[in-house]
Amino acid sequence: MKAKICGITNLEDALLATNNGAWAIGFNFYKNSPRYVSIKKAKEITSQLPMHIIKVGILIDYSQDTMLDALEFLDLVQIYKQSPSVFLDKKRIILALQASSKDELPTSSILQEYGFILLDAPKQQDGLFGGTGRLANWDLAKELAKNYKLILAGGLNYSNVEEAIKQVQPFAVDVASGVEARPGIKNPAKIKEFLIRCKNIK
Repeated sequence: MKAKICGITNLEDALLATNNGAWAIGFNFYKNSPRYVSIKKAKEITSQLPMHIIKVGILIDYSQDTMLDALEFLDLVQIYKQSPSVFLDKKRIILALQASSKDELPTSSILQEYGFILLDAPKQQDGLFGGTGRLANWDLAKELAKNYKLILAGGLNYSNVEEAIKQVQPFAVDVASGVEARPGIKNPAKIKEFLIRCKNIK
């Protein structure tokens, strides 16, 4: 099973994820996040990584120019609101959803435009975008996984990822807080164990 390690803030953690078999790593460009990293810093880190690792940038309040700048050195960008631009290749965009039911989803015609759909935990009053440790709706995720390249996020860790994969059958799984020592700093043992468990399930 493919795994994306998100909330990377330094080269050491990026290499740790890469060397232990992660499919992708994610950088959070949202300044209110405890895992915030600048685009400049992310560019420095990615320049020292192997080509095969997928590099992803999370954009929240962004301009089209910012997205284009990020896509110059990243493979994909992850956004939390639909992109109105007709000039961008939406197959290079992960559309992240904080939905608890089908009623909260965009239409299927919109979802089909994007390369990947990520289902995260439902948004709550704290207004956080990911990294909360809260679980996504696995039943909803299972339905989405039937029709889209679904990345399952929200509260995953090494103790529940195998069950999540078995229930949802996603394209990939995404983890941030579940493999951390503290926000923005990864725990090597947790990353290794998480990735081992993902490898055990095809």
